[in-house]
Amino acid sequence: MPVFLVTLGVWYFISGSSLNHWNSNQCSPIIDSSPSATGFRLQGREFGCTFDEQNYRTSIQKWLSQRPMDAAPLEGMYLGSVEDYPWISTYLAKAALQSQEWDLKRGTSHDGHPYRLIESLLIDEAFRHRLDAPFADTPYTVHRVSVEKVRIDDASQVLDQYEPGQGKIPFDALLWIEFAERQPEESTATD
Repeated sequence: MPVFLVTLGVWYFISGSSLNHWNSNQCSPIIDSSPSATGFRLQGREFGCTFDEQNYRTSIQKWLSQRPMDAAPLEGMYLGSVEDYPWISTYLAKAALQSQEWDLKRGTSHDGHPYRLIESLLIDEAFRHRLDAPFADTPYTVHRVSVEKVRIDDASQVLDQYEPGQGKIPFDALLWIEFAERQPEESTATD
């Protein structure tokens, strides 16, 4: 795991305890970072928030537009729990259900490397564009994702339209996103 991700995770853990005064009735995302940091954390779970796709995009775009011009180049971001982003959690669950590589009975990948498969599902080109949308007009592009602490449950507990026993699927994980330099010809779908 890249150093910035470990550093950001430790920094977040240490600094998170000072935010307990937050009013949970307000549900505006907070982005933890500093001008010298090479990563940032979009957070809200501590305050009872979840982020729809539009909120994800606009929060990051607003933060980027206010970031000092002389700030350190960004290497990545930590989103935290996928469950805080229902659009990501739903995508992950449905993608696993449709994947020939996911073993629904056992609730893991057929090759025994579920994290690798989950990461490949989340970096699939179409979904990568959705994660990348806030960075469309920046020098950064979503390049790679990594997950840890994956949670798996029966599909009926994760997606409304499924009956018990249809298979075990991933629905949550801690999600780290790494950036690469955006190439001039790259375009990002912002639908």
